[in-house]
Amino acid sequence: MKTKIYSTVPTLILLFSSIAHASFIDFQSEQWVDNALTNKISQYSLTGDPGKHRTIPSINSPKAQLGKLLFFSKIQSGNFDTACVSCHHPTLGGADALSIAIGVDSVNPDLLGPGRQHRSTAVNYDGGPTMPRNVPTSFNLGFWDRHLFHDGRVEALLPVPFQHGAIGPISTPDSGIGNPDSDAGANLSHAQAGFPITPQEEMRGFSFAQDKTNQEIRDLIAARLRGELEPLSINQWPTLFRQTFNKQDGPLEEVINSATIREVLGEYMRSQSFVDNRWYQYIKGDKAALSLQEKRGALKFFGGRFEGGFNCQSCHQGDLMTDEGFHNIAVPQIGRGKGDGETGTNDFGRYRETSVLRDAYAFRTPSLLNVEMTSPYGHSGAFTTLEDIIKHHMDPFYSGAFYTYDGPQPNIQLADQRSNTFEALWTMFFQQATGQSKLQSPYSYRQTDIEDLSAFLRSLTDPCTQDRACLEPWLVDDDIDPDGLRVYAVDKNLNPL
Repeated sequence: MKTKIYSTVPTLILLFSSIAHASFIDFQSEQWVDNALTNKISQYSLTGDPGKHRTIPSINSPKAQLGKLLFFSKIQSGNFDTACVSCHHPTLGGADALSIAIGVDSVNPDLLGPGRQHRSTAVNYDGGPTMPRNVPTSFNLGFWDRHLFHDGRVEALLPVPFQHGAIGPISTPDSGIGNPDSDAGANLSHAQAGFPITPQEEMRGFSFAQDKTNQEIRDLIAARLRGELEPLSINQWPTLFRQTFNKQDGPLEEVINSATIREVLGEYMRSQSFVDNRWYQYIKGDKAALSLQEKRGALKFFGGRFEGGFNCQSCHQGDLMTDEGFHNIAVPQIGRGKGDGETGTNDFGRYRETSVLRDAYAFRTPSLLNVEMTSPYGHSGAFTTLEDIIKHHMDPFYSGAFYTYDGPQPNIQLADQRSNTFEALWTMFFQQATGQSKLQSPYSYRQTDIEDLSAFLRSLTDPCTQDRACLEPWLVDDDIDPDGLRVYAVDKNLNPL
């Protein structure tokens, strides 16, 4: 994808006019705000229970427990230096607290989050992160029904509500968009779990299984767990898989294979349900669950432009607070990119999958549950604070034109940031002008609006995500280490996570 979608016209972008924003919400009584919010809750059929009609596995289930052990092990990494948890640690909000992840060839494989660095002697070292995009959280993965990944490349072709892709086929990068993948597994989580081990920069590495298909890579990893690929000083996986699947006899290939590996990893991730927040308590009738500022923020979130709101719900819909769609909001294009554009440092987003113009620079709408815990924000992790990403939504043209990176990775790749970002902005301008985008920016706003909205978004945090003791069932503190390859996660000060 080396073509350029649109030329850069920054002067036209900056001429996009702003519409005056009403602020009467700030001057209403709390009772008035409560009444208005009650109407919005009814209008949008919010229940405060995204788990309703869903089957979410317990972390104590045998498959989730086995998946947890595998999630923390480096055995799936080609070079034994990366695990799933390297980018998705529970105490880091189910992600890694970096703008863009560093997968293989890190200086210290146990160091997660800020301070994790790419080894200078590694292949493709340029000082910056190894991967092209920000890591989506693994929390609440089982609540999605249509797409996984920023570009939706794992997709339920029959997206029945509340089924997480369990009814009907699923397409993946192996089958191509719109085509069923017979090996995808029982649901979206199982399908997704098969892909982190395949990219070189993520988990596979640059020496393992070169010139192999994705499925051949998975089969090699399964053979490794069975003890057939190379000698392991410790290998309890055969015993654990036989116990979990209750298959003490029969060929080991029927117990440890790419399908069962995807299944246990998927069940562990699906068990990460963190949806006990104060906004849901408010929806269910506890009017004291939110402060007045948070209530004002909620009303501005759900209200339209001429109601004094910002129409955030047009994309962040329902109890999960996402339409599971794709939108170009022109988040600054930082990092090494996905190989797109004239320089190869750009990222065309959903367009890479569909080749449809309205999908250029469009990325999946994230859920806002626990958003406080998942900084940095945007597909490229360009914004560190809630306040900054909110301001970007308000006026992407101004934000993008004057963007300066101030995130947790001082060596992040920025050489083509400005030109790539302006191309995304100009594409967004064209999409809006031709009716291909429902984003209604820019909005005029005041600092109090930003403060109210960010306060509301923080009310979406499940307190368990902030409490290591509460997260302990999803951690491996007292669990066996089946292969001696566990990531013993530490922060930049070498303190345990």
